[in-house]
Amino acid sequence: MSTDAKSPEPSTSAPAVRGRDKGIKVFMWPKVIYIFPSAVVALFCAVTMYMLPHKAYDPSVGPDTVAAGAKAADPAVPATGAPDAPMTRRERFNTPQNLLGVLFLVMLGFNLVVMGLDFPRFELIGIILAVLFGTFFVLWLGSYFDLDLLRPINTLLGSIYTFANAGFYLMYFLMVMTVLAIVYVTRWLDYWEIMPNEILHHHGPLSDLERYPTMNLKFDKEIPDVLEYMLLGAGRLVLRVPNIDRAIILDNVLFISSKEEALKRLMSRLDVRITTDKDEPLI
Repeated sequence: MSTDAKSPEPSTSAPAVRGRDKGIKVFMWPKVIYIFPSAVVALFCAVTMYMLPHKAYDPSVGPDTVAAGAKAADPAVPATGAPDAPMTRRERFNTPQNLLGVLFLVMLGFNLVVMGLDFPRFELIGIILAVLFGTFFVLWLGSYFDLDLLRPINTLLGSIYTFANAGFYLMYFLMVMTVLAIVYVTRWLDYWEIMPNEILHHHGPLSDLERYPTMNLKFDKEIPDVLEYMLLGAGRLVLRVPNIDRAIILDNVLFISSKEEALKRLMSRLDVRITTDKDEPLI
């Protein structure tokens, strides 16, 4: 009697459960992070000052005075011959060490302004227009009354002389990098995690946890400072959770546009699963 081979029975094993979304982590950063451009400029100034010759040169006195001092300190230093004339104020301002110092201070001042003030887009546009109008008006006055407006500017620039050695710039760079490293590590002490079904607020050294539902969640993106947005794409994220009296405001979130797009994708679906104790689907 012939026996037919039994056809294999369909597999009854449950399909693999797709891993759950890990959610979106949102960190609120302190404003001190916006000082990083001055650290980059300080590193550039340190390297440039290290490569410059005559690092001990002081143009406030003649080069012959510096050479005489070096000769007295070290007899092996050769004499320079005829003394050179001291620099004029304009030449002193144009020295590389002074230009590097001015560059560093200007960048540091710009970073402090970004950290201390908020510039909404319309306010920033108004300030730019006011500066342009003021510049045009001053140039028009100089042309109409035949005024030498460059003379007071040259006098002011000639009175500026500030420089530092390579060690100062390097120490400033290392100090800022240390502060930023501490900020980067301590960000885990207070952060938000948005899941498809809930919002988790981790805070404190022992990671205390607060939970909020995401059902009917609404969120808005705001750009309170254009300069901060230009530097690191920073902005404000406002979460409006139902049955919560006040909105959850997350300030100074970096790369806010990418966070907004990720939240749109996350909130477009609701993660609902029916499982047994073995984490297998019922149907």
